Amino acid sequence: MLVMVVDDDLVSRLALIDLMARAGFTDIIEFEDGQDAWNYLQKGPMPIMCCCDVRMPKMSGIEVLQNVRRNDRLSELPFILITSGSEREVVNKAIVLGVSGYVVKPFNRNSATEKMLEVFNKTYKTVAEKPDATALRLAIANDKLMSYYQAFNVQVEDLIKYVKSSPTSDYTDSIKEQGAALNQGCLTLGLWHCSKQLDHWETLEIDLELTIDYLSPILSTVKYQITLLNEDEQ
Repeated sequence: MLVMVVDDDLVSRLALIDLMARAGFTDIIEFEDGQDAWNYLQKGPMPIMCCCDVRMPKMSGIEVLQNVRRNDRLSELPFILITSGSEREVVNKAIVLGVSGYVVKPFNRNSATEKMLEVFNKTYKTVAEKPDATALRLAIANDKLMSYYQAFNVQVEDLIKYVKSSPTSDYTDSIKEQGAALNQGCLTLGLWHCSKQLDHWETLEIDLELTIDYLSPILSTVKYQITLLNEDEQ
């Protein structure tokens, strides 16, 4: 599952990425400026969560949040603001704008991780179906669902390899067809967020790098589902 980190301070950004990785988030995209992050959000896949610093050049975290909440496709993006303890006025404005939570600098590992997981746990129900519910809906055993996940993973990896080796002009139709097939697989496996992102991708002109950006988060989402399924087995 794709998460976004935006902070112009390198050390703070690295510390936040480390905290997110320790919390179990492995598919992390980073930006050092709000404008660059906003440019990506407009054309790229919507992350499942964005952690964004308040004070940055070009575009502040508050401005990114405003743009996100005004955008039909992105308006529900879980958004955590990174702020200092003295910026109460900024925090109040962010609350009015619909911020999902905030983390205070300097980071405290336990409280920051707790906040990120709190926001994630609230949004997970809109991201994907729990594996046990998927198995029940499909009327299959957990080991059979595991084989579905693994086969789907291979299908996604194969399309990524195909995209990397394909000239856009010659293979556009084939890539679109295979992407549509993946979308159906996402729906079958209850990967709702991934399906919504592929719906949007299908409306765009084929761009190889951007296509990979849309496909890669599916792999990390399936990986997370497999982790949950293994926990259910224990």
